[in-house]
Amino acid sequence: MEQTVIYLEAGTASLPTNAAYLALCQQVRRSVFVQEQGVSEAIDFDGNDPSCAHLLLLFGDEAAGTLRIRTTSKGTKLERIAILREYRKQGLGKLLVRCALALVEGQVYIHAQVQSEGFYQRLGFVAEDQTIFYEADIPHKTMIWPHGKGVLPCTITRPS
Repeated sequence: MEQTVIYLEAGTASLPTNAAYLALCQQVRRSVFVQEQGVSEAIDFDGNDPSCAHLLLLFGDEAAGTLRIRTTSKGTKLERIAILREYRKQGLGKLLVRCALALVEGQVYIHAQVQSEGFYQRLGFVAEDQTIFYEADIPHKTMIWPHGKGVLPCTITRPS
């Protein structure tokens, strides 16, 4: 089945042409974070979606994964990285993160769930320090990307 990566640039997610794509991103997040991991919708849906950039991975017409890119006072944060259960173990999380790294510049960081730290290390992220903190009652570590801008691993679609 054909895969497509859609890139919603920062500030465009609420446009009428992009609303359906944002809804698919949110559907994936609701499934992974709210239903699987028990994260409160109020935490995951924090009101930042309209101002953030988003990546949506489609398999055919089906949403398989998403990632949100948010600018903060500390740099660019990759967050809300989620792959639906039936699409895991196929390298799709790696694909989304590599796409994001090719689209952003400057200081890039993540708040990685401790259970996923090895995944991010294999991609090249390094732990800022060994401090563990909790977000939504899930242990996390701050990890940084020390390698500069990445190379786009596939073609992305930018809706107009």
